[in-house]
Amino acid sequence: MHNIQQYSSSESDENDDPQCKPTERLPPSKELLRVSPTPDTPNPENDPSKHQGRVRSFAHERGIWASYVFIDYNDIDAFEDLQKQLIKRAMENDMKLDLNRVDNLHLSLTKTFVLRHHNIAGFVENVRSEIRGSKRFTINLEDLAVYTNDESTRTFLAVKVANQSVQPLSSLVTKLDTSMKEFKLPTFYKDPSFHISFLWCLGNQRKLLEENLPSLQEAFTALYEEEYCDMNVTVKQLKFKCGNKYYSFDLL
Repeated sequence: MHNIQQYSSSESDENDDPQCKPTERLPPSKELLRVSPTPDTPNPENDPSKHQGRVRSFAHERGIWASYVFIDYNDIDAFEDLQKQLIKRAMENDMKLDLNRVDNLHLSLTKTFVLRHHNIAGFVENVRSEIRGSKRFTINLEDLAVYTNDESTRTFLAVKVANQSVQPLSSLVTKLDTSMKEFKLPTFYKDPSFHISFLWCLGNQRKLLEENLPSLQEAFTALYEEEYCDMNVTVKQLKFKCGNKYYSFDLL
């Protein structure tokens, strides 16, 4: 995700003289600096053991940035309580699942896509122009739901957005899709199910989680009634993550 300065070395003039053949010489500096990976050495960018067993959806490539637009839920303490309570309930139910907290709590408004470095500034300005005039609104929550990623390598427990909050989200997605089309990027799902994923586990564990959903839903409902005001947030801005960079788009 970062630019790596490349150093080149010029060969000695001796190389141009077929009559001059030194018996010993150092290889060019670029060969001295190069570390050749062995078949047994995994690329740390793609090594699942470095990422709790997670597998990349697409290969890392220099100059290509993983990106998405979202609503941030990281500063809501009630969601931390939700994660604790649901992990506790899963243990009480003896689900035998290694449930992990989602580190970056958010509500996605685009699919995760790749953006080339030279397109970042243009994309940001395009999005800013498209959503200009969009007003703030409140997101109410509803029931729990289970999702898997496109590759079925991870399963997520999430809380869905209530029907009364879908319209403003759909309006924003329509505007963002216009920017995505402008840059020939994938648009959002045709029938989106807006949600905030807060727990995950490896593999396709949909069946097991859905079997335990009534008990998990009971725990969520009890907490939601207590934390109703804290969990129903007013959306004041959208955020855009591109590699390790973040951009904000304020709503009116």
